[in-house]
Amino acid sequence: MWKIEKMLRRDVITVSSLFLVFFGGVTSLRDVKLLVRPSVVIRNGTASLICSRDMQGAPLYSVKWYRGNHEFYRYTPLETPQTRVFGLPGIYVDMNNSNGSQVLLKHMDITLAGNFSCEVTADASFATQIDTKFVDVVCLPTFDPVLKADKDRYQPGEILRANCSSSPAKPAANLTISVNGEPLLASETSLHPSESGLLWTRVHADIKVTPDLFISGRLRVACVATVYDVYKRSAKLDFFTPEADPRPERITLNGGATACGTFNKWILLFLLFFLPMLVSSDDYTLDDGGDYYDDNTRLRQAALTLIHL
Repeated sequence: MWKIEKMLRRDVITVSSLFLVFFGGVTSLRDVKLLVRPSVVIRNGTASLICSRDMQGAPLYSVKWYRGNHEFYRYTPLETPQTRVFGLPGIYVDMNNSNGSQVLLKHMDITLAGNFSCEVTADASFATQIDTKFVDVVCLPTFDPVLKADKDRYQPGEILRANCSSSPAKPAANLTISVNGEPLLASETSLHPSESGLLWTRVHADIKVTPDLFISGRLRVACVATVYDVYKRSAKLDFFTPEADPRPERITLNGGATACGTFNKWILLFLLFFLPMLVSSDDYTLDDGGDYYDDNTRLRQAALTLIHL
């Protein structure tokens, strides 16, 4: 019985559609548009494929969604059930949020990046229009970019060699090196595959260090990594004005241990030259000359040793 009712209802709609077509009520189906939100889908995220159209009063026969040439979802208001899902690897349709105007896809993987289409067909006239959009599914870098330089400190006239690398992503992150906020043209850029099939980027730039680059005593080198408008991270290195040459240590009377050491040396010099005279004034004889010179020599050697210490 339900099949008979369905056929009668469809016949009524078809007759009404033909009446409108022949008597000027309908011109044609137009303005079929597929809108993808968000425009760039992050891996494991969701995407809403919205199909808008201007039926101009004509009844809707069907709306179909495709990934490439493969249909994965259909809405037919005159059939029961009205919605159907066709199995396609990696396609997960949220049935609770999908209808004749939109399809919500869950757990989007990077393998699904490609063309998606929406096809609308009007009943009676069977006029059909289709619109296609490229849907990009991206995998963002896991870590912030890593910025390195070949030295910790630079003098004016030297070459600062900076290297910046990103973690794996799809597409590969775009890297820009800048000095004090001014982007530099990289002297070398390379792409490298990872074990996961993603790509990581490395850039190299040479910077001639000049005094005017030290703004308020600081030179800043930065690296910015971007993926479309959904990812932006940065790293930076700061270099400061080179220190002045160290000043020689000055000896003053208030110099603590230095002044004290100098005073002790003068005392030792006094003992070196005058103590033997004091000793010889009491005990000096020609017969004991050998002992005198031996003692004198020992005293002088001991004094010289203390001076050097």
